[in-house]
Amino acid sequence: MRSQKTKGEYSGPVKIGSLFEVYKKRLRAPQGTVIEAVRDVIRDCVGIDVPKSALSYTPQKKIVTLTVRGPLKTEILLHKDEILAHVKGRIGVKDAPTTIL
Repeated sequence: MRSQKTKGEYSGPVKIGSLFEVYKKRLRAPQGTVIEAVRDVIRDCVGIDVPKSALSYTPQKKIVTLTVRGPLKTEILLHKDEILAHVKGRIGVKDAPTTIL
């Protein structure tokens, strides 16, 4: 009996999901997707509608930066842990930001 496969040998059906594992490991969510998820969570949790232009995201460091007025920023930062937890649930742990500044 042969225990090792040779190149080109048929090994049976392959699950389609397994074909995309390489891309799931390498690709990240686009900045726009992360910003929209953060906006939606802030609107749901805190009740503040933050404009898209007031948010920026750095995917390499996983940091969301807010550029809103002091009282609004303070209110959002008070709920930072809750916001980050909800964002992780929406877009996944791998792509979710780790902090809000």
